[in-house]
Amino acid sequence: MSKHGNYTSEKITFPSHGDDVVGVLYRPRGEGPFPVVIVLGPYSFTKEQAPTQYATRLADEGFLALAFDPRTVGESGGMPRRLENPKMKNEDVVSALDHLLTRADVDPARVFLLGICQGGPEMLDIASYEDRVKGVACVTGYYRDRETDLFMISAGVTENPFDTATAPSAEQLEELLQARLERARDAKVRYESTGEVVYQPLVSPSLGDPIKGSDAGLPGPLVWSWYGPWTLKGWDNRYAIMSDLDHFDYTTVPGVANLKKPALIVHSDMCMNPAAARRHFESIPTSDKKLIWENGTNHFQYYEQPDVVDRTVGHATSWFRDHMA
Repeated sequence: MSKHGNYTSEKITFPSHGDDVVGVLYRPRGEGPFPVVIVLGPYSFTKEQAPTQYATRLADEGFLALAFDPRTVGESGGMPRRLENPKMKNEDVVSALDHLLTRADVDPARVFLLGICQGGPEMLDIASYEDRVKGVACVTGYYRDRETDLFMISAGVTENPFDTATAPSAEQLEELLQARLERARDAKVRYESTGEVVYQPLVSPSLGDPIKGSDAGLPGPLVWSWYGPWTLKGWDNRYAIMSDLDHFDYTTVPGVANLKKPALIVHSDMCMNPAAARRHFESIPTSDKKLIWENGTNHFQYYEQPDVVDRTVGHATSWFRDHMA
């Protein structure tokens, strides 16, 4: 049985594509080498948020766990600041692997990945091409396909994006997406010509206009319910709007369809675009996969609600232990 706080913490720095990445390594007490889990968080996360909730519990369960700030965010280097680029985050995970596998307290045969929200499908993607990974877990995923991107935009302009009677039409959502991409292209041109970075709030408690959209990246009270309180703790509520070019250009569909590693997916009908979660799960070609569907748990509860995180880490550690041999 695990004991709470049965770990020590160590701040580490490792290089990733010319910049320093800063993370905290949670190390179980006792003798290693230990199985290791790298944790990747939601859109625009910092390590102190959901990754720390998961990494500390994983360490209690005997896994050496890493939570880190991706480049351009938090304590890590990288410019421009607050650039949201999922491909860069994937590169940072691989760089973390490079670093961790130089440590004597890491078992190189027992390397696992766990991601929350957007970090989940990204970890599935990484596991599809990274041979050093033994298995992967994806929690309440923001699955990167066109339908889910439009669902995200819908959530920013309507109270209930699940309600087709009140949500914008597919054509309206496409127009809103194209308007965002046009703003992003203009911002990138300005950055490349002048060095100026155009920022807007990442989150806003107000919904965007269903015709004009919103300047915020993730507007609306639903997203604000979780991100908003973090603004009182010093979380940097802004993003470089040219990020949208990188963000919406990225898809997890091809990688997941090539995934041969053992894969666990945890989702529910109250998480982001449940249909996309089922599509991604069904596309995984290996039979060594598991879908845990938990109706009644909403998307943001998986981020840091203690009982939900406890339960989810239990699912993940059981899955990882089953695949250690």
